[in-house]
Amino acid sequence: MRFTDSRRIPILLIALFLLAGSAAAQSSDDGERPRRIALWGSSVPNGTGDELNLGGYTGRLRELLEPRGWEVLNVSRGGDNTITITPRFEPDGEPDPGTRYLTPVDPGYVVIALSLGNEGIMRCPPGQPSPRCADSREAADAVAQQFADGLQRLIARAREHGIVPVVGLTYTRGDFNEAEYAHTRATNLLINTWDVPSVNLLGAIDDGYGRWARGFFPEPIHPNAAGHTEMFHAFVPTLFDALEAGKPTPTRSAADGFARVRGRGRSPMTLNVDDTMRSFGLTFQVRAEGDGTIASIGGQTVGHEVDWVTVPFRRAELDFEALTLTPTGRRFQATIAILNGRWVYTSANGNAVTSPQPGADGQWHHVTLTHHVARGQTHFHVDGRLVGTIDERLQPDRFVLGGPGPDWSTAVPAPADYRDWMVHRAGLNADEVGVLHGGGLLQSSLELYAPLSDDGFENRAQSMSAVQVDGRAVSATTED
Repeated sequence: MRFTDSRRIPILLIALFLLAGSAAAQSSDDGERPRRIALWGSSVPNGTGDELNLGGYTGRLRELLEPRGWEVLNVSRGGDNTITITPRFEPDGEPDPGTRYLTPVDPGYVVIALSLGNEGIMRCPPGQPSPRCADSREAADAVAQQFADGLQRLIARAREHGIVPVVGLTYTRGDFNEAEYAHTRATNLLINTWDVPSVNLLGAIDDGYGRWARGFFPEPIHPNAAGHTEMFHAFVPTLFDALEAGKPTPTRSAADGFARVRGRGRSPMTLNVDDTMRSFGLTFQVRAEGDGTIASIGGQTVGHEVDWVTVPFRRAELDFEALTLTPTGRRFQATIAILNGRWVYTSANGNAVTSPQPGADGQWHHVTLTHHVARGQTHFHVDGRLVGTIDERLQPDRFVLGGPGPDWSTAVPAPADYRDWMVHRAGLNADEVGVLHGGGLLQSSLELYAPLSDDGFENRAQSMSAVQVDGRAVSATTED
């Protein structure tokens, strides 16, 4: 793909999604592989910026997965890009004892975690051309193409060696402007069309302008401890279990069926979240015949504390503002409903945003609610259009589709049909919402994809999560 005008990229990528073929095998090797995951990338997966010295998001992933029988190794090196990392795949002759190679640690899985920043996507300052930056828009397009081509080569090489690849999507920097942000978004959408699992690191930490959210970075290039924590939360905790079980890259269902909710069941379809989730995207299609609750989200609100941190930095000291996010223990219940025929999102704090667009009109509508915990915002979209934004910080542990959830609620479910239920472990930007509304599927950080159109209520995402179904309130049907 050639990178051109950023305003045209989402439309082109929607077409790519719709034309995507069936999933292929993750590796040419059908044998049993080690339960060993290597993080192979640059300075961020190497833990740079983590003032708590916990190993960055790699260390947090190790702490989560090692008690579950997985070994997590760090073979990253600061400054690497798709070119400089290539010689570190395996030694050529006698290995350099100071080099972190990939193949000698014998991984069964590799997370390839590189960035457009190191690739040289930044525009050069006027009159100061350099090999480390792009001196024109065409040069920036070429850098983005080089990054995509380089990732494809690394993915293919891993598979040739029987290693299952996972890609960390490219992320933000504190010195990015709109041009770099557009390339970042477009590159991530492109990777989502590939038959390879990926992690939406941008959606965990993005401030909405392509930079780190305030309080989540010590300097422009790296996240701080809080930033690493949120990037870690973008990993689907059971991704590697799902890959080990042979779950393929999900593709959008083309079947005509749907789930029909009738009656007064509190929780027709439920996804319980066992491991901490912060930023998220909730997406589904719905066809409603009347007022009532469409979906609900339950969990704890998240509080934040701000502190100034001083750490050694090169030959001096670095002071920076750091946020610490902590669940408050206070339960919340947020809802998406149709009231007086209109769409309404009622937030954890009771504030609400309302769409003028009719909801109970017997037509299929596309709904996305996306939460960015680092920037502290929730965005409500209906049919690809932003309805409104509410300031809040959430840690959900339960999603209900088709009803209000808790028994104490006096709300009633709307008589409605549902299909294409998705839950992502990252916030979604407007381009990503547009792809979903246009019929695409974003596999990156996807915790749940239940088409609800065939195979009952099966989860096709590369995770081990399952939908709990109240058979008295919901049924699978192909009736019109």
